[in-house]
Amino acid sequence: MKIVIAPDSFKESLSAAQVAECIERGFRQVFPDAEYCKLPLADGGEGTIDALLHGLPGERHYCHVSDPLGRTTMACWAALDEGRTGLLEFAQASGLDKLTVGERNPAFTSSFGTGQLIAQALDSGVDKLIIGLGGSAINDGGAGIVQALGGQLLNRQGQSLALGGIALHQLACIDLTQLHPRCADVELLIACDVDNPLCGPQGASHVFGRQKGATAEQRQELDHALGHFADIAAPHTGVNHRDTPGFGAAGGTPLGLSLLFDSKLRPGIDIILDALDADTLLEGCDLLITGEGKMDNQTLQGKTPYGIAKRANQKGIPVIGICGALGSQLDQLYSKMACVFGSVRAPQSLPQVLEEAADNLERSARNVAAALKLGKQL
Repeated sequence: MKIVIAPDSFKESLSAAQVAECIERGFRQVFPDAEYCKLPLADGGEGTIDALLHGLPGERHYCHVSDPLGRTTMACWAALDEGRTGLLEFAQASGLDKLTVGERNPAFTSSFGTGQLIAQALDSGVDKLIIGLGGSAINDGGAGIVQALGGQLLNRQGQSLALGGIALHQLACIDLTQLHPRCADVELLIACDVDNPLCGPQGASHVFGRQKGATAEQRQELDHALGHFADIAAPHTGVNHRDTPGFGAAGGTPLGLSLLFDSKLRPGIDIILDALDADTLLEGCDLLITGEGKMDNQTLQGKTPYGIAKRANQKGIPVIGICGALGSQLDQLYSKMACVFGSVRAPQSLPQVLEEAADNLERSARNVAAALKLGKQL
């Protein structure tokens, strides 16, 4: 019996690799002779570098860059394919976890540090870039990236704009003549798991601004600022991206990237699965086990368990989900998975849940395996 274990991380407690190990340990207690194939995954957010380096040869590169507020922080990117492909996580330099709750203010936070990471990758000689957009703390439309790579965002007086989303109100001219010379040579693949447009009620500012610290008034102002940025950028990009699906990701970052690169947006989980050749691994598989920290109907919105389950479904492979906690709405999830199990053993405080995550997960996996074995015997 071949069992593929392909989970995402359990946020704040277990990495995807640790989740896969716990599930295997639990299943081995019941099915010791099964063939186990572990495939730790991510969907383009935090953990993407870990997931790809777990399955592919590559090297991490560390450098000092600016955090969302301009302070120096350490971040990393990865070189794959013998240095031909650069892999970046937006959150490494410009993520929410770089700020305390009190520091969150997307009117002034900037993606400049992510631009510095991109510059490092370009300087190394990569021919292709993959950027995962999850976990951002910014709402500047990728303007900081443009500025870090040599683009000039100027006001009516010909002065450079300050960093941050709110400054885009003053944008009058975009000068791309001094861009990093390798921007034109590199293919860019953007890992994006949302289809929100740049502007409007479903856009970057209104949908995601609150979690980044924006007040209702700021969300309205930032939405107008991004729309203005899109208007000024349109002659350079060839299209006004106000309503383009996916351009609301990471505070509108695809807009800035579209000024710099020949870029394409794809669901993050599909990029990861293709890079890791998941379809080949699923050949001959009898059971797929996947999961993430919390599972409910929102899992179907491009999350890791949905992405791998969809491919298993196409091959007729049964799918089981094991997660940290179950949400209240699961009905749609059962269209992709035979069953879903939560692993928290009892009502507990969050610190207890995080501390016991590995034990709870291993025990739950063992119980799932025992139920499967019992089903064979009945």
